[in-house]
Amino acid sequence: MRRRPPRSLVIDTDQLDDLAAAFTVLARFHQEPPDDAALAGLRGLLDEWPLPGTPGAKEGLRLMRASQETGEDAAQIRHDHAWLYGTLATARVAPYESVHRGQDRLVFDAHTLEVRDAYRALSLQAPHLNREPDDHIGLELDFLAQSCLRALDALDQGSPGDAERYVRHGADFLRLHLLEWGPDMLGRVVAEANTAFMRGLAQLSLGAIDTYARATGVPQPS
Repeated sequence: MRRRPPRSLVIDTDQLDDLAAAFTVLARFHQEPPDDAALAGLRGLLDEWPLPGTPGAKEGLRLMRASQETGEDAAQIRHDHAWLYGTLATARVAPYESVHRGQDRLVFDAHTLEVRDAYRALSLQAPHLNREPDDHIGLELDFLAQSCLRALDALDQGSPGDAERYVRHGADFLRLHLLEWGPDMLGRVVAEANTAFMRGLAQLSLGAIDTYARATGVPQPS
């Protein structure tokens, strides 16, 4: 049985801004591993991570710092990212919702199309439509970032009703899609990854999902 959506949402601009920033970063690195410059930039911002208050965030930050201390470089991280997500060969951890939730464990199934429809609520679409699945973990995290950014824009324009509608889109997407597979998938990344960076990325993602769910009142699986 699907969980009921929250009845009302309290919108806090500072929290929306923090959520948007965190999900934007996480979405980027799930889709594309960092080059040297991006890796240095991220490491320089760890002390300012916008969502530090969950067990996932604390462990993620610890792992990211361990990655730096042990000298993991961008080439190692790129190789691990490709090995995990299937760029080099068969994925150790498929990054697509449809593989985890579909009966036949195939991409471009009904779940992919449902995600595509959800993106349209914000006039978004996957960057490589019909060539790569819409339900990549990075794209789903980016949808949450975009819902927060749209809400902030609406508040800036004096439209709190529109802002709440955008947050509602994000909360519904979290409830119907990301929570149904993301935590398990990210847990597998923690277990399978060879680099502390990728384990840290997964833990930070778990922490961000936890924070977003609490902020929007969406019940999480036990």
